[in-house]
Amino acid sequence: MHHPKPPIGFSHFPEVIRKGYYYVDKSLLVRAVLDSPARVLLLPRPRRFGKTLNLSLLRTFFERGRPEHAGLFQGLAITRAGEEYMAHQGRYPVVFLTLKDVKEENWESCLAKLKYEIAAEFKRHRADLLETDVLSASEKEDYESILSRKAEQVDYESSFKDLLTWLERAHGEQVVLLIDEYDTPIHAGYQYGYYQAAVRFMRNWLGGALKDHESLERGVLTGILRIAKESIFSGFNNLRVEDILEPGPFADKFGFTEAEVEKLLADCGLTDSLPDVREWYNGYRFGETTLYNPWSLVNFINDRTGGQRDGPPRPHWINTSENSLVFELIRDSGPAVGKGMEQLLRGGVVCSEIEDTLSLRDVGSREKSVWSLLLFSGYLKAVGQERWGEAILYQLQLPNREIRGFFLGVVNRVLEAHLEGSALRALFRALMAGNVTAFEEHLQTLVMNLLSFHDTGAGQGRKPEKRKPEAVYQSFVLGLLANLGEHYRIRSNIESGLGRADILMVPKTDGKGTGGKRGIVMEFKRLRKGEKMERQLNLALKQIQDKNYGSEMRAAGGPDILALAIVFDGKRLRVRAGADK
Repeated sequence: MHHPKPPIGFSHFPEVIRKGYYYVDKSLLVRAVLDSPARVLLLPRPRRFGKTLNLSLLRTFFERGRPEHAGLFQGLAITRAGEEYMAHQGRYPVVFLTLKDVKEENWESCLAKLKYEIAAEFKRHRADLLETDVLSASEKEDYESILSRKAEQVDYESSFKDLLTWLERAHGEQVVLLIDEYDTPIHAGYQYGYYQAAVRFMRNWLGGALKDHESLERGVLTGILRIAKESIFSGFNNLRVEDILEPGPFADKFGFTEAEVEKLLADCGLTDSLPDVREWYNGYRFGETTLYNPWSLVNFINDRTGGQRDGPPRPHWINTSENSLVFELIRDSGPAVGKGMEQLLRGGVVCSEIEDTLSLRDVGSREKSVWSLLLFSGYLKAVGQERWGEAILYQLQLPNREIRGFFLGVVNRVLEAHLEGSALRALFRALMAGNVTAFEEHLQTLVMNLLSFHDTGAGQGRKPEKRKPEAVYQSFVLGLLANLGEHYRIRSNIESGLGRADILMVPKTDGKGTGGKRGIVMEFKRLRKGEKMERQLNLALKQIQDKNYGSEMRAAGGPDILALAIVFDGKRLRVRAGADK
């Protein structure tokens, strides 16, 4: 059966439509932009929430000189919104720029990349400006210097201010200016130490083009954060910010609504997957609208329709960034943030004021700045609010299972850092040496310090009785063992022998053998009321032997295999070894 194709990695609206990719209709974004009383709109949304595709939609709708674009909107909602909106189709010169790839490690490289992107947009308008009589001789010299990237920094800072003026002169219409991911260079500047230089350039460049410019019809910017007004948007009287806390016409334009997801899954023959999709990828709230993460959802659909129908959903959105800033914020924050993280991971809420404008330089110094950044970046959702004196406190919660799994890893890394890694390193040494007594001792230490974050439900929406009780312990140990990836191929719930082994650790080879490392098989049990520890240890070892879990390693000519039974009774545990013959 033919299923629609989800557009993974495609952010050019005409390409999505022409190639027949499944398009969730967000064309009423055009109406929302035109209805807004503000000339300049800032639409901050988390990464991978369709910002670039939406700005491409706006460009395709508004841009003049492309009559073939009109047919791309056939059947979309904007064509039914009224003639007063369609009258704007194909009417304006458009300046479009995306800064999503400007992530350089020093200011010199960042400035060079900005010059390249600006020059590329100047090149796109060359035929209308440089190759006509619209510009004076001196203006053509200025244009050429931008194109050749030989102009001074100050000239690039005023480049779009000039470009808007020239384009209106050439076309007799004001200009629509679209800038995607405007804050990417600022994030990079914060991370790599050139924050002030990046902010200074962006303030001058954006201010010249957007602040009270007579040639500007509309300006729309997207990004992740609303950077503090005094840093970038000082003096903007024509700016309106529609962030994720704002109800209104922009709330449902980024991300997929419940109705959109139900239709998408039905069209792809995946209606039965809706409970899993809700648990893993739903839960974001923009204004009063509950939304699904579009990047993870289309990747999930691609997995299922591409033949990978078995197994649980996988994290997708969280793997599209290194998330280093989030880790550093939680690691370096005070005990209040640590307590808040524990509360969130137990399924609770954190109450905090939210700063709708952020200065990244100060974000680590205030608890509310940390929660604000996590909220606007897509790691938390606001589920309610209450007034406390003069302040408004927002109730914050983890949105879904994908994000919860990420924070489990972050908290473990933070706690491991506080433990200075000593217990973890000792655990690895004992395991690789086959010293089961020491392995049990060190694992017990880590369980007492870390496992409290794991002993809640497997995810919002999942009933506890449907979870395999051992899975919590298994995932905890699996997370610790991930640090041994250099020495072992570590696999979980993989078919081996006559069943599925909880954890298999297959030694990696260097072409000369395994270096004496033995294979390891682990089976987990949880002690229930009335059961005896000794019996469960023996049953786990017998299961490893009866199910022949080590057969794969033996068939490959591998080394001796250490079988480990690990039985948990709350936070108390025992480990017993046996040889898997």
